[in-house]
Amino acid sequence: MIFRLIKNLGLFTLFGAAVTMSTNAQAGHHDQSEANAMSNGTIEAAQLTLCTLNSGKTLRDVEKLIPSIRAFQNEIKLSSFFGLMTPLFVSRQSTIDFILADFAAFDELAAAWDKFLVSPSGAKVQASLDKIATCNRSMHRYYHQYTKYSDDDRRVLSFNWCSKKENVSMESLMAKHRSFTDPANPHILHWGIAAPAWGVRTGDLQGEFAHLVGYPDMAAALADQSDIASKGGWKERRDYFSSYANCSGENLWKFDIANIPSN
Repeated sequence: MIFRLIKNLGLFTLFGAAVTMSTNAQAGHHDQSEANAMSNGTIEAAQLTLCTLNSGKTLRDVEKLIPSIRAFQNEIKLSSFFGLMTPLFVSRQSTIDFILADFAAFDELAAAWDKFLVSPSGAKVQASLDKIATCNRSMHRYYHQYTKYSDDDRRVLSFNWCSKKENVSMESLMAKHRSFTDPANPHILHWGIAAPAWGVRTGDLQGEFAHLVGYPDMAAALADQSDIASKGGWKERRDYFSSYANCSGENLWKFDIANIPSN
């Protein structure tokens, strides 16, 4: 049960949050078979803006900009699951100071982009961000696996980039992922899988897909680690790593949420 894998695997990260996103499972060019194979039927876009602070700038400058970003999103009628991610436990190889994360239905994000590209106020917000940080964007297809609703505005997210082993079919890997889902896990709010679409090239990422696991707080995240160590989760973790996928290792981020869609 995944949750023994997730719960006990502790596999997953970056965008993990209790996301109840309004998504058309078959938005864009995804057919029903892909939705069934990769997710619980809910697929959406995950847009990540990965940033490094410019000289003399701090995270406080970023926090001050968030209301302006939200005001512009309201202007263009983008109601994404949106927030600011900052590192808690990350590899020393990481050069990212913060991430602006948006999760939204493909068609809604598409309409927002068309408005942004011709909007003077959008250009103003972008210029303000450019003064604070140097950023690049990446787009991912995001496959929901498991979600419990929460309206708290803070999460702790775990990311783990993985690649399937050569002798494992994608169908076998997805079946293994589906076998993980266990709503009884008390620690985890959300688990999803991100697959890169745009803004990345070979070598940019440490895997073919990322596991994202969302916790309500550090107490839950550490309780999950305790279960891994003391309740046999390490065995299932070992099975996944030895038989199904090669993974780069988890990183943990704080996620301060600026907007949760009403639907």
